[in-house]
Amino acid sequence: MRIKKVIANSYGEALGRVKSELGENAMVLSTRSIKFNKDQDGGQCSSLVEITAAVDNDFHRETVAVAEKISSEREWMSVGNGGEIRELRTMIASLLTQTDKAKSLGLNEALLPVYEKLISHGVDDRVATRMFEAIHLREQREEGDSFMGESDLAAIMKGAVKCEGPIRLESAGPKVVVLVGPTGAGKTTTIAKLAARFALQQKKKVALVSLDTYRMGAWEQLESYGELMQVPVSLAADRNEFARIMQEHQDKDVVLVDTMGKSHRDLDYCKRLKQVLEAAPQVEVHLVQSATAQESVVTECFKQFAPLGIDRVLFTKLDEAVHFGLLFNCSVRYRIPFSYFTTGQSVPEDIEVAAQDKVIRLIFN
Repeated sequence: MRIKKVIANSYGEALGRVKSELGENAMVLSTRSIKFNKDQDGGQCSSLVEITAAVDNDFHRETVAVAEKISSEREWMSVGNGGEIRELRTMIASLLTQTDKAKSLGLNEALLPVYEKLISHGVDDRVATRMFEAIHLREQREEGDSFMGESDLAAIMKGAVKCEGPIRLESAGPKVVVLVGPTGAGKTTTIAKLAARFALQQKKKVALVSLDTYRMGAWEQLESYGELMQVPVSLAADRNEFARIMQEHQDKDVVLVDTMGKSHRDLDYCKRLKQVLEAAPQVEVHLVQSATAQESVVTECFKQFAPLGIDRVLFTKLDEAVHFGLLFNCSVRYRIPFSYFTTGQSVPEDIEVAAQDKVIRLIFN
């Protein structure tokens, strides 16, 4: 066996050199980042990439062994460098036969197309692997109850999705619903859709409150919606104003609160918002996320708004998304129920109560 270490500026460059120097049959054995300390001027850390690769005459045996090692170390490899790790897995998988590829993933060959379909539709590979492991354990416990394919998997996945919409009003006093989330997620338009449902369709007493004193036009947009629906709209700049407004609307059935969109990097924003919301006796917090967002950004938003106590998750822009594995990943990871999905800009038509069947259809279609 010939073993060689390659150091380069990026994973792509390192992989190219491995292929050039060791040939098409080369197998990546390990990777690591070599980080440098900040320079004297306070610049950011820089890094190089080291790949250890090998080539051997008995290539098939080495390929399977390394693939099995990667499968067993999947959890470790998923931490950081996500794009590069997926690139390495893809490189390794492309060298395997269908049978060996299924074996490396712990699947029987008949399940491999279903697994690959999930991954191609955005389901995280760790989530998919855990599902198939659970299926395998079930088959071992229940003799004769074998896994048939996509329809069985869809039924299992459906049971893992949590949905608890629509918003349920209180028997006494207003239900206070707060929409939080990043800039551009569609909070203000979604507030208008919810208000129209309650005010126009259900004939409930509704009030709209905006805490967004920063974004240009945010207040005017909400005020326009309020005029069309003939519901009061208020602007609160701080905790005291919010407390006063809440006192004025004690006769309402529901108070819908719009908030400022902030970058997930602004960790102090959530602390300030929490102080304002504490002026209300009880609030129900819905985290608004776009179905088109990068999963890494969605993950950071969950972390950012966790101190508020996220009660529901509301996904917008389903009409603009290409893949929907993100929805399933979030449901499995955070176990927070979905409330609504939005599918366009029309008020109030383009909103629907979240449903398990909808999520599964989006993923498999």
